[in-house]
Amino acid sequence: MKPPESDGSRARVLAAALRTWTTIDADLEPPVARIEIRYPPAWAFAATNSLTARQQQRLLDFLRDDLAENRPGHSTPERAAAVIDGLLAELAAAGRDRITTADLAEAAPRIGRSRTWIAAHITELVDDGRLAETRRPDTFRIA
Repeated sequence: MKPPESDGSRARVLAAALRTWTTIDADLEPPVARIEIRYPPAWAFAATNSLTARQQQRLLDFLRDDLAENRPGHSTPERAAAVIDGLLAELAAAGRDRITTADLAEAAPRIGRSRTWIAAHITELVDDGRLAETRRPDTFRIA
């Protein structure tokens, strides 16, 4: 039996929860956004959920409230490292195989750490084999 992380069961649970929420929170307006749920490691498709403008705004408001604790000054190094791991996974899922220092520096508010901390963490990622240096300065291959 595969662990839940690789068989997509968690992604399907998330998709079902969103589908239930959009059904219970019925809105007669046409959809304005779709959320496509995929699961690692190959980012296989699990489900797509459509949202109306009101549902999209409610979901964004919820996420903003939930992420408020991650603003700079509230972020621990461990939490910041987890955000960077998530960002690398997002970029890999989008088909990107390279990342620049600028990509992470632009995400500094989301990461909740200074640019200096981010630069030091990039060095750790290279040392750990998660990123590989390329011939271009400040450009790394996602390993």
